Amino acid sequence: MSELQHPVLTTTFLPLQRKSLARYIAHGTPPQTALEQAGLMAAQLCRARLHAPAEIERLLHEACALFATRETAATPLTGTGGGGQPELDAWLAALAAHGVLLAPAEILQDFIAQSPSEYPGLALQQACQETLAEHEIRFPAAFASDDEDDDQDEAVASDSRAVEHHGLYTSEQARVLRAIAANPDELIDLDGYAGTGKGHLVLALMDARPGRYTYIAPSRGQVEAFRARVPASTAVRLLTQIEFSNRVAQHAARSGQTGGFVASYRRSTRTPREIAGRIGLQGIAGRSPEQVLLTAFEAINRWCASSAPRMAFQHFDRSVPAAMLDVAPYLAAAEHVWRSMFDAELQRGTLLSLSPAHIGKWLALRGVTPPQDMGMLLVDEAHDLSPSWKQLLAGHAPGVVSLGDPHQCLSGTVPRWAASKVLEMHQSVRQGNQVDGLVNQALALDGLGPDSGPFVGAADRATGVLHYRDWSQVPRTGLRIHGNAADLALDAAQLQAQGLRPYLHPASLRALRSALQGPLDAWRRRDSGSNQMQERFLATQVGDGQGAWADLFASADRVQSLLQALDDQDTPADARVVLCLAEHAKNLQFDVVSLSPGCFSAGQGGRIWHNPVRAVYLALTRARRQLHVPADGMEQLQHTAALQEQARQARRRERQQASGYRPVR
Repeated sequence: MSELQHPVLTTTFLPLQRKSLARYIAHGTPPQTALEQAGLMAAQLCRARLHAPAEIERLLHEACALFATRETAATPLTGTGGGGQPELDAWLAALAAHGVLLAPAEILQDFIAQSPSEYPGLALQQACQETLAEHEIRFPAAFASDDEDDDQDEAVASDSRAVEHHGLYTSEQARVLRAIAANPDELIDLDGYAGTGKGHLVLALMDARPGRYTYIAPSRGQVEAFRARVPASTAVRLLTQIEFSNRVAQHAARSGQTGGFVASYRRSTRTPREIAGRIGLQGIAGRSPEQVLLTAFEAINRWCASSAPRMAFQHFDRSVPAAMLDVAPYLAAAEHVWRSMFDAELQRGTLLSLSPAHIGKWLALRGVTPPQDMGMLLVDEAHDLSPSWKQLLAGHAPGVVSLGDPHQCLSGTVPRWAASKVLEMHQSVRQGNQVDGLVNQALALDGLGPDSGPFVGAADRATGVLHYRDWSQVPRTGLRIHGNAADLALDAAQLQAQGLRPYLHPASLRALRSALQGPLDAWRRRDSGSNQMQERFLATQVGDGQGAWADLFASADRVQSLLQALDDQDTPADARVVLCLAEHAKNLQFDVVSLSPGCFSAGQGGRIWHNPVRAVYLALTRARRQLHVPADGMEQLQHTAALQEQARQARRRERQQASGYRPVR
């Protein structure tokens, strides 16, 4: 018997077939067997309110015993009938919202055949768990060991040194693990939807051969969160992207590939005037040296986010009118700034900032590859990697596994690897299939095409989708996601006034504090006899669809509540409610998640930096048990997507015209 422990069940399955419930709703006829009668009674109670799994189990045992001993016991279950598919859907949605599903018919019929009058308990619950199953993954000898003897017979090594790993996986996860095991030195591009268990795969690989891999994630928080999931006894290499880029640059310097300069992440505190003066930058065509410097920085950043080997006019078309015609002096200035960024003498005191994107571009241009002793690289959120980093990683001999989801790339497009083995995962292990419709509607609006296939929720997970008419109807617990800073601020103030201490996601908190500068300045001047500034600001915000600012600053008590909520962030507690913006919802998962109406209309009143459709997809895939969305949310998102596409085409035409482009008539 397997020693693997199945995960704690978060969903309770009722011994009731869908067709039996449909017959009861349509005709008022209860099921024939005591087992399904008990299931129907439990369904009547569970659709009304939440019950603990132990409560439901006790009820099912007692109801089965009662119905089995009395011929007329099912009489109280007789219904009025007359219901159709909409009522059946409402029952199923209400049950899912309370963590309850109906047992699959083919499984339940086997139990009915064995004993129609006795509730089978845990045996039924475990039989209904379909998503995860035990799989054996065989890692070949050459994969399992880093120090094989060259003269050892390959067949003998395969038999004696292969590693067999057992675990609970979806069929997709098992297929991916076997592909990685069979291709230990290749570039593998793994695209997996949110919640498909990419992190679970990394843990399985680390467990099978800890010293073989280096795991790389964008932020320190993600690395530490992953470290907490790795057994303390396991020696693993976990790096942030900054740490990884620094190590690769150090390796390149030791190898003599960078002329002795060790590029490392740094943030300059110098002003543009200081920097321009120190590197000898001159003004151009009426622009001051500081303005030229900022123009150069923008072009450099755009170049580093592209696959272009050299800077060109298209990297300046947003900041230099008619860039195609007069870009030469700006191009020369940007190239001078770029050289200065990697000048050992100038950077001795951190004159110019260097980001991982800059370092990746600089190293890729020199043909640098990561040190081989890092083993196979497991790169998380690889959809946000720049083309330069992808070019650099593609030459890593021990292999790379790129774990990403193009639909979570919130700005720009996702560059593809030039040549890689492509694998995909669609099966969620976080959410039930009740969310499939919403998630796939959002994916259809993304414009990446149908090639990746649909998102598939788990058949044995209950994730109730609840539609609300007003934001006040959503629970004051779990994760509450907003589409803009104004709605976030108003929600934080209202929750604080109700005696709650909402916790704001750190990135959303920074964005909120930045957005609050103007409104707070205007509000603080309201008592000085000059409130025209406040009125003008609020009128502008209302015109841009940010009416929440007016609601917030119309009440001094609400403003004070907001300020208190911001102060509380300095002494964080175990908050029962967490607030964040949709674009900051990555790597979060909560039992209860509520999306505000502003998530679906973000960008309708003005330009935003992120893709609103992908932000909604990100938000929709955070919920484990309950997902609260506005009744007209998807209609609003469709309208938003159309407006964003129109705006994108308009900006494209503006840039073409500014660069001297004239369409053929």
